[in-house]
Amino acid sequence: MAPKWWTMLVHLARFRLGLRGITIVAVNRRAPKASGPGLRSVRPSRRGAQAALAAAVLGGCPADPETLPKGALARVGDRVFYEEDLVATLPELGPYAQARFAGREGMLVMLEALVDAELLAQEADRAGLGDDPRIEWERLVEVAAAYMRAEIERRVPLESVANDTAALEEAYRSHIDEFTIPERRGAEGVLFRRLPEAERAHAALLEGAPLESLGEVVQTALQTRDDAQYPAFHPVLFREDLEVGDPLPHIVSVGDRLLVGRLDRVVPPEVRPMDDPDVRERLVEIVRGPRVEAARAEILRELAERFPVEAP
Repeated sequence: MAPKWWTMLVHLARFRLGLRGITIVAVNRRAPKASGPGLRSVRPSRRGAQAALAAAVLGGCPADPETLPKGALARVGDRVFYEEDLVATLPELGPYAQARFAGREGMLVMLEALVDAELLAQEADRAGLGDDPRIEWERLVEVAAAYMRAEIERRVPLESVANDTAALEEAYRSHIDEFTIPERRGAEGVLFRRLPEAERAHAALLEGAPLESLGEVVQTALQTRDDAQYPAFHPVLFREDLEVGDPLPHIVSVGDRLLVGRLDRVVPPEVRPMDDPDVRERLVEIVRGPRVEAARAEILRELAERFPVEAP
């Protein structure tokens, strides 16, 4: 028999899937009882699921069609699964899971996972773990969370916030700093390993020697100021009195090298437009957040009035 903690988790996982509208199934026969350590005795049932789905989804003749309801892909006990259930589940998954379970082969993988979960869950039921008070508590928590999410979406639909142009524009104006890319600067120069060489090159640069005469010229990437991460570089690079083409007044550290160079580029601050998809998504979060919290508080007040809790 599987460890109790594992079967309890699987039992809970099956319940959570059920809340999302998934009718969990496995193979076209009842799960056999486990014999010996682990659950190896139920593993052959995965082949039954593969055969059923391959026949119904990938094409071919289904095995033992009389044991399955019409249109069903698989069964474990009373649990029956259909292709439309798999298709309806995909949009509710995250991007990674959607990519993993996309297409006919992906649906087969999804059904295999549900087969394993259902078989383990039935084993947990037989062991009486479904009656564990911790499982019951988690069920209540999941039901409450599902209710809350659905009710909040009903009261504060995401689409309605996305279409509230006035509120989004106000949020954009009040959070403009969040959508502003700070000034960025870059330098070009020559790298040295030893300080005496760098000092001689720096003195020559300040006296007017061409940078190219000091060695191979390299260029840094554009960077926003971060003195904490680059304490020996950015305070010099971002000096207010520096203009493009001016030599850096000090030798600066770049990794394990010493840079002698000049200010090469300056990109002024940029404000990201409101129609930028990332900006738009963030604005919807900003506007919807307080509305969601207000709706949540209202729901909790209503529940407290309908179901008052009396002190013992």
